[in-house]
Amino acid sequence: MAQQPADEKELLRLQIQAYEFYAGLIDRAVGNGGREAIMPKWDEQRALEYRQLAEQLRQRLAELERDDTSATETQPATVETPAR
Repeated sequence: MAQQPADEKELLRLQIQAYEFYAGLIDRAVGNGGREAIMPKWDEQRALEYRQLAEQLRQRLAELERDDTSATETQPATVETPAR
């Protein structure tokens, strides 16, 4: 069975999950007094950047969902007639 390509909304949801995961991972690695565990390129600023990216993606996802809802509401109802 062939897998269908993900739509933009599904891709946004996956990206949001990834950024939230990495932000939490960074917080656990460098937060709570674990200064000796600082990783070379990870710090609190990187976690904040990931959270901001996730928030931007959430806003885009909300826009897409709002557009889908308004498009559905504005489309006229169609009735299919059987072919003769």
